[in-house]
Amino acid sequence: MSLTPSPSNAAEIAGMTLPIVQQNYGVTLDYSPASLKELDTIVDDLRRDQRFEAVQTLLFSMGCYVGEVLVRHAGGRWRTAGELGMDKAAISPIAVEMPGGRGCSPVARVYRRFQKGREDSLAAFYQSLSRPDHS
Repeated sequence: MSLTPSPSNAAEIAGMTLPIVQQNYGVTLDYSPASLKELDTIVDDLRRDQRFEAVQTLLFSMGCYVGEVLVRHAGGRWRTAGELGMDKAAISPIAVEMPGGRGCSPVARVYRRFQKGREDSLAAFYQSLSRPDHS
């Protein structure tokens, strides 16, 4: 990845996912919560025939895409992991702060989806964080 991930360029990193997914899967991602189901399917496809190291950069950008969906539709905002007190255990230097102050790591969730499969659904991750009673 040619960019050093930061809150100011997380949306740009997320955008790197779109042409790759369009070219390889014929799927147009639109930053909607519903598009996360498409992303779940794509990550499942990647895990069938790719090593993590071979697709880690793509998975990172997919994590930024998930984060950007949280920002655009669930009131999240990009922060550094350190600002959220997540730097000691963080997989990514950036995370999303949800309304109420809770931090989450969409990049870590995409990595887990790749490693563990369906139990770590990206669509379910969004749903759990976007509920109004979640704080």
